[in-house]
Amino acid sequence: MMGIQIINLADRMEYYETVCQWIWKQWASDKPIENVRYAVSHNSQTDRVPMTFVALEGEEAVGTVSFWMNDLSFRQDLSPWLACLYVSEEHRGKGIPRELQNRVIEEAKKLGYNELYLITTHDDYYERSGWDFIERAPKPSGDFTKIYRKDLTI
Repeated sequence: MMGIQIINLADRMEYYETVCQWIWKQWASDKPIENVRYAVSHNSQTDRVPMTFVALEGEEAVGTVSFWMNDLSFRQDLSPWLACLYVSEEHRGKGIPRELQNRVIEEAKKLGYNELYLITTHDDYYERSGWDFIERAPKPSGDFTKIYRKDLTI
């Protein structure tokens, strides 16, 4: 297997449409894809939040993750957030999500943050990566999501 390289989308915009398609299909297919394209184009900074990263195997995009100020409108008190962690199905099981998480953690530390948050409906996945479950939070749809926190000072 080739090594995985994590790059900032702002530096390699040829992967923009792939990232937009993944995010739209995974989290926003009930909205026009133009909404996702607009968001991703503005969430691609190089030296400040928000940032978007792409995992490459050779020159093939195999995953993405975002680093946002907020991913849960009800919790404006928590910041910043790891968001939109996605790896294409045929590349799962190779440790790519951990590498994507590590890139966001590295950037967060570089920018002086002591903690990082995320929301997910997955069970037990993020605990294995050192995240601490905080609480369940209501979603506008009426169901719940889970908030996790990672201490970056350890």
